[in-house]
Amino acid sequence: MVDVKQALTAKRSKDWEEAAVEAENDEVLEGIFKESTQELLLVNHALQRIKVGEYSDCEECGQEINKKRLKIMPYTTLCIKCAQQLEYKHR
Repeated sequence: MVDVKQALTAKRSKDWEEAAVEAENDEVLEGIFKESTQELLLVNHALQRIKVGEYSDCEECGQEINKKRLKIMPYTTLCIKCAQQLEYKHR
């Protein structure tokens, strides 16, 4: 993660074409950094849920999250029903 921050703050080239490529690369690196950071937060939250014995419990309804769902999405916090309801609300 430190390498990404260093790459984003490195001195820009004076050449316009190079500067455009560097700017595009910076956007990609920033996106990767944000996604990685978000994924780490989700993993840490899942580890905390394991620690307190709530890993397989849906945070919305309290029902057990299907094991197949947890295997596919190990840091999900919602059962499929609650996830679908949430998705429907955000449409």
